[in-house]
Amino acid sequence: MAKNDNCPEKIFNILVLIGSIAILIIISMELLPISKLLTERFILHFHLIICLIFLLDFLIRWHYSHYSWCFLRHNFLFLLVSIPYLNIVHAVLSIVTHPLWIFLRLIPLIRGMYAVTIIFSWITRNRVTGLFATYLTFLFTAIYFCSIMFYFVEHGTNPAVTSYWTAFDWALMNVTTVGSNIFGVTKIGQSLAVILAAIGMIFFPIFTVYVTAKFQNKRQSIHPSDTKK
Repeated sequence: MAKNDNCPEKIFNILVLIGSIAILIIISMELLPISKLLTERFILHFHLIICLIFLLDFLIRWHYSHYSWCFLRHNFLFLLVSIPYLNIVHAVLSIVTHPLWIFLRLIPLIRGMYAVTIIFSWITRNRVTGLFATYLTFLFTAIYFCSIMFYFVEHGTNPAVTSYWTAFDWALMNVTTVGSNIFGVTKIGQSLAVILAAIGMIFFPIFTVYVTAKFQNKRQSIHPSDTKK
């Protein structure tokens, strides 16, 4: 019976993940020549549908939770990032700048990252492996998010940013804290470089923890007597 109760949650986890991937695909298409096929009306309707799925997922989880107010308090962030801000801002403002347009469309990806975390917890029971998979997902999303934002605010203003791939290379170099030979000329571009460097310094030690844990588990399997000592 318990398995059936969790069925709607699992279905919506998968839908949230698919919706997040769809967001990345649609945004990526804007960087290609075929972006003219994506009309403003299509993007607005698409964004609204994805956010409605995310909101429905949240409401279903809230309904099935045993402690509803405790669930709301701990998951309020996921409710906030599921709101269709793009549609709201577009309805209120007569002109929406392109960087703001992209930023508002990327907000729901935070909800998608949580869905990835849960799905990885189904795949593996090893907490260290699940943490590492979550780390990789977050790192990729941060690099992608910052590279897109950097490209849209710097392209045309910064002569060094000739294509999206130069922005992607800039993001990779900054997140590894090595530094890039491309420097932002806008305030947003400069802020993104600081954010990426901070993410790299905070999250790269997780990779060390993962490798160390794997090495210790391997060593214990070869020399089980060491664990008894």
